[in-house]
Amino acid sequence: MHNTLFRFRDVSFNYPGGSSVLEDLNLEIGANELFLIRGESGAGKSTFLQLFNRFCDSGNGVILYHGRDIREYGIEKIRKSIIYLPQIPHVIEGSVEDNLRFPFSFTVHRDNTFDASRAEEWLDYFQLQVSLRDEALKLSVGQKQRISLIRAMLLEPEVLLLDEPGSALDEANKKLIEQKIESLLRSSDVTVLMASHSTVSFAHTSYRDFEIKNRTLKELK
Repeated sequence: MHNTLFRFRDVSFNYPGGSSVLEDLNLEIGANELFLIRGESGAGKSTFLQLFNRFCDSGNGVILYHGRDIREYGIEKIRKSIIYLPQIPHVIEGSVEDNLRFPFSFTVHRDNTFDASRAEEWLDYFQLQVSLRDEALKLSVGQKQRISLIRAMLLEPEVLLLDEPGSALDEANKKLIEQKIESLLRSSDVTVLMASHSTVSFAHTSYRDFEIKNRTLKELK
């Protein structure tokens, strides 16, 4: 078992107005592991992921991160270490390099330095036949999704939260993303939590498989 990174103790989440999404979650997550979270649309997968970087805060219970209540850390510390990628890739007007540089302008990442040569290495890693000068808005959805992943990895996160990264992709691009996620686990110290409502399998990497159903999180065997 890897060193424990997160502990959930009786964690519940309710939307304003009282609608219950998750109830009494108890869970341990180790460092440098891959977690797959399955469930139907609306089951609470995105909410679950967003608890890790405090886009949502639990109403009851406690989430421990490195042994401390996650609410004791500043938001900047959490968002620097734990990066969330939404389903729809977001790109801004400008070049691929403009997009990869964009998060480095935020205060939370002021200690990070953009490295163009490293960015080009990531473009090759994700098999993107584009240059840093190409216009980002003209890229396909699959290319934009990989640009979003590269942007996150350039920030060297400890935890990567992937919210259905293959939902808008064709089968070939979806498989490519899954293969690269597997490779990341073997070549880096990043911990990956990935939500999906479709079939996902990782042939060469061990992972823990969960399903959110009826407000509970169950580990699948």
